[in-house]
Amino acid sequence: MNRKIAIATALTTGLALLPLAAVAQTKTGDDKAVRHITGQTLGAELKKGMTKDAFYSEIIITQAPAYRVINTTRDKPGEAEIHDGWTDHIFVQEGEATFVTGGKIDGSKVTAPGQHRGKSITGGTSRPMRAGDYFLIPAGTPHQMLLEPGKRIKFIAFKTVK
Repeated sequence: MNRKIAIATALTTGLALLPLAAVAQTKTGDDKAVRHITGQTLGAELKKGMTKDAFYSEIIITQAPAYRVINTTRDKPGEAEIHDGWTDHIFVQEGEATFVTGGKIDGSKVTAPGQHRGKSITGGTSRPMRAGDYFLIPAGTPHQMLLEPGKRIKFIAFKTVK
């Protein structure tokens, strides 16, 4: 599991990253072979990335030009974001957060091709995120995950081409 390859792959495929010190990423292996990754292994890898300054830790489980599957743990609020070409499918595994969708991103800036980020969302709809929940976020929809201090959320995101 080579973090440098995962980061380079992410950068070349248009995945916008926060400063590298704030994100830990691991790619789990060859996408052309049958593979089994235990929950214990996934949990241990995610835990490695949850350093004091990390916004989140994620594992790129698999990716291809039309999709990407990511397992993420987050214990801090995320930036507001829009993906022009990706639809997000989020399955909450553990924890809780508030998910804001729609509205307008305050201070939106292009951070990578097809990726816009900003500080917050004005005029969006807030919904609780809990274990077992599913969220569909169509391409072009502003969204932001908010966590209260001391809270953590773990989820799998399937990103599909619009």
